[in-house]
Amino acid sequence: MARKVKFIAGIDIGTTKICSVVAAVENKQLRILGSGTVPSRGIRKGVVVNLTTTVDSIRAAIEMAEEQSKTVIESAHVSLGSSYLRGVNCSGETDIRSRSYEINEEDVERAVAKARAVEIPEGYEVIHVLTQKFKVDEQDRIDNPLGMYGQKLNVSLHVVMTASAVVQNIINAVNKAGVIVDGVVMQQLASAESIMTEDEKELGTFLVDIGGGTTDVAVYSQGSIWHSEVVPLGGNLVTKDIAIGTKAPIKEAEEIKKMVGSVFPESVPAEEVIEISEVGSGREKTIPRQFICRIIQARCDEMLKRVAAITQAVGVNNELATGVVLTGGGAMLDGLRDRAEKILKMQVRIGYPVNLVRRHHEIYHPSFCTALGLLRYAQELSGGGELLANNVVFKRSNAKKDRVKNWFLEKIS
Repeated sequence: MARKVKFIAGIDIGTTKICSVVAAVENKQLRILGSGTVPSRGIRKGVVVNLTTTVDSIRAAIEMAEEQSKTVIESAHVSLGSSYLRGVNCSGETDIRSRSYEINEEDVERAVAKARAVEIPEGYEVIHVLTQKFKVDEQDRIDNPLGMYGQKLNVSLHVVMTASAVVQNIINAVNKAGVIVDGVVMQQLASAESIMTEDEKELGTFLVDIGGGTTDVAVYSQGSIWHSEVVPLGGNLVTKDIAIGTKAPIKEAEEIKKMVGSVFPESVPAEEVIEISEVGSGREKTIPRQFICRIIQARCDEMLKRVAAITQAVGVNNELATGVVLTGGGAMLDGLRDRAEKILKMQVRIGYPVNLVRRHHEIYHPSFCTALGLLRYAQELSGGGELLANNVVFKRSNAKKDRVKNWFLEKIS
């Protein structure tokens, strides 16, 4: 009997690049079939600023993935990341109404409804409702309360919302490129699925995803997200600073950053110089490499200090047992990991998509973590796993691999 094969796709829409990935699901395993990456046009800090060019970029990335995989991408999960994203923690409590005091579905739904009664700013909509924990009477950190006995049930949620216009413009762009949007996924949530282990999520980890336009952060603890935020600084600002400081074309400044950039100018010999062409005139000139690296250090320090301020504001410095996972294309800047350890005062590792592709695969790179994470997200969604967007769900117990019921709350039209 032939094996049943299902195809799933993810589209990461970033400020610097748009990446589409398609995979086959065979016996609950993902097999990457193809990918397509093109420069992003019409997106600024995760927001559509030119619909026509955005559609063209998305379509080009999709066509590349289709050609490589020999498939047609009909629908996909899409990443979402912008400074309009807001994550809030909330909780709700209800009395158990059955005579036997056994917790049932209606009890859970009432607790969730009370927790969700948070004020949503005008023009915003909820895109994720994620469970953190349940509490039955005085028994805390319950994964699945169904069938348990008690008098009161409490649920803690992490609710993620964003500006409705931002979501709808992303969905509209993907639709116009010929693909149906199965769901939108917060970028750091998708990235975590490709780079983080269950132990890291449980013990406490700070995810920092450095993109072109923004830096997306998430605090994981006890297996769930407890804080999410977007810092409106990314790799493109470093590039722009280099271009301004050296009067080089932006494209050339980007290459300089990647090829010879470092966040430790003191490690660069003072006599080392870089040849650049001056913007406008095209005249060749030399610039001390150390000067370029000082520009890079200043901007990266600003970004890392903003991230450090988040850990202090949230008050989780001492709770992050496994430290920081640094990912995204911006994480590959020479010396950034060491600089992050110095400023954040925590252990830092670079996040590669270890959960989805082998080390020598062509897309085994931090810049593909979000796109690949979308595939894992979609796989869990189709299989009834604990990652469902727009759903309150129970976390899977470490001791049991049983899947438990997902509580549908809403859909994004």
